[in-house]
Amino acid sequence: MALLLANLVPVFGDYVAPTKQEQELYNKLLAEFEKLDVEKEDVSDVLKTFEEPLIVSFPCDSTDLNDLVVTVVKTRLAKFDETQVHEGGVTTGGTYTWQCTVTTSEGKITMNCDNELRLNPVSLIQDEERDPRIKKAENLVILYHELLHGQLMIDAITSSDKWMYDVCNKPPEGKIDYSYSDKDHKIINPLQTQFVLQLIEKAGGIMIVDEIKPEETHDGVFTKKMGSLHDYPEYIKSGIHVTLRASNLINTEFSSPNSDIMLSGNLANKTQSGIAWLYIFGNSEEKSITEEEPKTESIMIPDWVKRTAGWWVDDTITSSAFLKGIEYLIQEGIIVVPETARQQSADKIPSWFKQNAAWWSEGKIDDKTFANGIQYLISIGIISV
Repeated sequence: MALLLANLVPVFGDYVAPTKQEQELYNKLLAEFEKLDVEKEDVSDVLKTFEEPLIVSFPCDSTDLNDLVVTVVKTRLAKFDETQVHEGGVTTGGTYTWQCTVTTSEGKITMNCDNELRLNPVSLIQDEERDPRIKKAENLVILYHELLHGQLMIDAITSSDKWMYDVCNKPPEGKIDYSYSDKDHKIINPLQTQFVLQLIEKAGGIMIVDEIKPEETHDGVFTKKMGSLHDYPEYIKSGIHVTLRASNLINTEFSSPNSDIMLSGNLANKTQSGIAWLYIFGNSEEKSITEEEPKTESIMIPDWVKRTAGWWVDDTITSSAFLKGIEYLIQEGIIVVPETARQQSADKIPSWFKQNAAWWSEGKIDDKTFANGIQYLISIGIISV
């Protein structure tokens, strides 16, 4: 018998039903996703497994080690696990986990898969200051990304000759190959990029995707031209508004000398490439890139607060002491939140935020990302100052 969690690898335990908020978020996203008129991979098979089991069986050849393979796939929405991260230590927007028990009896291999989809409400709700057209597209990408982890493996189970041959010849102590679920995102990354490109275009914008390679940086520090304002004459009159979603990039800031769109920052991991998604919209109500983006894309938090976060993670100081630093950020206007009551309890801070503090103190996430977590916890009343 073998157990596998294919996308991410959380600690397996009893099923925990999603919160009401998570269920509502899923229902809303799914309704929007099913109405989309864009080119995308067919994920109908994995979606059907939420309603009824998908049963796939096929006989093996007479020369194979086994005689018959039967796979039963079911999927259900589960409560998000705050300890789950993608490889590299980045908090994920969601997970799709393959959880299969595999038994062999008298030449018959049976795979019983009780899979789970989880959506992170923090990722889906935070950053509300972002353009709602962008936020909607990014949330749909999160759902599409996780459904692909399910669909790609189902495609292998139903149509891959190699996968079928390997399972038919699996010895009792052998393992099932779940790599088709694409844990490393080699297939999913280009699919999701093409998906979001279409969503941004339908929303009236333009998207630029660029890779920042380590060899293009100086010890991880870079400044790169991403385009020119003159490339988008249809937006010049109303003002070009450019925003960024990045992977493995920190301390990002825009500038536009001589009308060039320049992006500067650092690679969080200096040995790996960073990916920048630039969203370009014309918006008469927004200031241009030269006036606004350095303020919205860059938050500078004093180093002493970062040191305090590290001490808190190491349990050198209490949560109450750490929250004094958060109170300072609010008083100084570095983090802007509505007026609230003074902190009453610090023992409700979720584990994902402490992990964020650890990554932030180690330079793995930027000030903006860490500040977003603080703002979210304040907005839902977990932290009050």
